[in-house]
Amino acid sequence: MARARRGRQNAAASPPSLALQLQVASLVIVFVFAFSSAITPTRADHVEGHMSHEMFGYENDATGPAKWGSLHKEWAVCGDGKKQSPIDITTVEPQKLKWKDGNSKLTVQGKEYTLKQVHWHEPSEHTINGTRFDAEMHMVHEDPSMARAVVSVLLSTKAGQPNAVLTEMAPHFKNLAGKEKAEEEVKEPVDPSTWVDKTSGYYRYDGSLTTPPCTEGVIWTIMSKIGDASKEQIDLLKTVATTVEPNARPAQKLNDRIVRYFEV
Repeated sequence: MARARRGRQNAAASPPSLALQLQVASLVIVFVFAFSSAITPTRADHVEGHMSHEMFGYENDATGPAKWGSLHKEWAVCGDGKKQSPIDITTVEPQKLKWKDGNSKLTVQGKEYTLKQVHWHEPSEHTINGTRFDAEMHMVHEDPSMARAVVSVLLSTKAGQPNAVLTEMAPHFKNLAGKEKAEEEVKEPVDPSTWVDKTSGYYRYDGSLTTPPCTEGVIWTIMSKIGDASKEQIDLLKTVATTVEPNARPAQKLNDRIVRYFEV
């Protein structure tokens, strides 16, 4: 039986509908590397909120995460929001949920979302029982009303095995290495459902964008199975950035939120 503990643990509930399409005929997505200091606040900003790092930083200084809420009035929720991301996930007992075969988009709680953007943070932003991992992939989705749902995969170099997604995207990383731009449009067909281990359980909670303006109302799905990545792949990700500094926001207070865990 799953336990519900308000403010920190997982809770039993009717399993939400969540399906990844398995057949993608053609998909054009923009890969945005959130650790680059040259991210343009254009369409990528509207999709996921990632602004130029010239406007904010990750150090413990005047532009660091603790100060984001005071840098611009539009970013106030970064400081006073009650449903901020990332968070530390404390594990408890699971509830069953089935991954359903579909035919190309993400369905969360009965709503259909379209993949708009993929980016990586290094190290991971979300943590599990206080443990931070080598990197984190964010697959950002939107529905027609611009509501957002993000699927997150935590990555570790511990096993030393290469990550299939990073291998597939390596040519695009190399195109961006050392350049000021932070976006690469991928026009060839890709199947994002293959990027997620469908035998993995997952955590679900209501959160926010992890960079200014820290907009809340984002549905987060964090895969519980840690993905592999080689050290060489993480190093390749770093070559895309104009700085080798980490770009992970510290874990935020859970407050009255409930984190639910669903097991396949």
